[in-house]
Amino acid sequence: MRSLPSRRTPEPPHVRPEIHARLLGGQIRALRLMDGRPLEELAPQAGLTVAEWEEVETGQVPPSWEIVVLLAQLFGVGRA
Repeated sequence: MRSLPSRRTPEPPHVRPEIHARLLGGQIRALRLMDGRPLEELAPQAGLTVAEWEEVETGQVPPSWEIVVLLAQLFGVGRA
C-alpha cells in the first residue's frame, strides 16, 4: 500500500531582521504622519531624540519592544 504525500503547510520564508526593521519603521512613519504631530513633539514623549526616531523610521535601528509599546500608546493603537 502506498502512502499519501505529506500535506504539511510549508513554513513561511525567513525574512532578514533588517527587512522587518524597515517594514516596522515604515508603519511607524505612516502612523506619525496620520497623527499629524511633529517629530520634534513625539520623539521626547517616546524617550527618543529626533535622530533616534529617524533611525527607527528608516529601519536603520530596530526599536525595542518597550519603544513599540510606547509608540502604540502615543498613537492610540491597541489590541483588537
